[in-house]
Amino acid sequence: MNKLIVNFQRNINSVAMFVYLIAVILITLLYNNPFVLLGLNVALIVMVILTRHEKMRTYLKFASIIFVVTVLFNLLLNQRGTNVLLKWPLLTITSESLVNAAVLGTSFVNLFWAFSLYDALIRIKTVFELLAHLFKSIAIIFILTVKFIPQIIKIYTETKSVSKFRVKQPSNSGKTFERIKQTISLNEIVLNKSIASFMNVSDTLILKGYEQRQHKLGQIEFKRIDWLMVVLTVAAVVFNTVMSIQGLGKINFGSSKLNISFQGISVILIIDSLFILLPLLMGGMNYLWWKFYSSKITASDTITAKNYR
Repeated sequence: MNKLIVNFQRNINSVAMFVYLIAVILITLLYNNPFVLLGLNVALIVMVILTRHEKMRTYLKFASIIFVVTVLFNLLLNQRGTNVLLKWPLLTITSESLVNAAVLGTSFVNLFWAFSLYDALIRIKTVFELLAHLFKSIAIIFILTVKFIPQIIKIYTETKSVSKFRVKQPSNSGKTFERIKQTISLNEIVLNKSIASFMNVSDTLILKGYEQRQHKLGQIEFKRIDWLMVVLTVAAVVFNTVMSIQGLGKINFGSSKLNISFQGISVILIIDSLFILLPLLMGGMNYLWWKFYSSKITASDTITAKNYR
């Protein structure tokens, strides 16, 4: 993980981090304008690269699969439009249906990046205690849900690596059919392992009495940087909610006549991109403050001063 992001994590409390990550997920759900979605996609990819660089190749593979499957599925269901690009007996592809499919695919990919960022930065214990204090058993469902995608990716990667040593590679004759059979078998194993894993986690939490006992959230100190983070997050949520209500950054999704408006797009892109990159920006500002000011007036044998020097 990038040291600026690590610095941000160390200086922000769990509640402020949780609020920020939930806001990022909310922002990815509010807009469907293709230009806004692409801008958010770039900002989210930058953050995921900085937080989970070692898993980026796997994440890109799954993001590509999500996008392609979503586009193909939507092209089959939605064949409306006036500008026909391709026509087959059972399939008609129009420019409108293609844009709709690309928008839906990019939306799902952005949601995938948002949950990947959530998985990288969140402190599960604090979130569990916070939600269990308010909703009890819903906290278990919430944790299992938000960790579902990253955990499946992990299980899939591990299972595929092991299967390479157990499954005989298909020859050139009948290669495609054998690969399809192996893929189906691999998906079945991954699904069974995923369900078993999450059932075990849920059963363990229930056996430990998380549903019955009283949950006490530990004392959390709010510093100025925490309050600043919360205020900026609330401001970003209010701004995006207002823009969404006014119809800015949106298209008439699913319609046979698409009208893509550019009104307000630049403002939305700038504000939301800066908000998504907020951990990097705040971590960088804090680093520069330590580097050029605080470390100069701090004892040289202090661990923090040594790290920043």
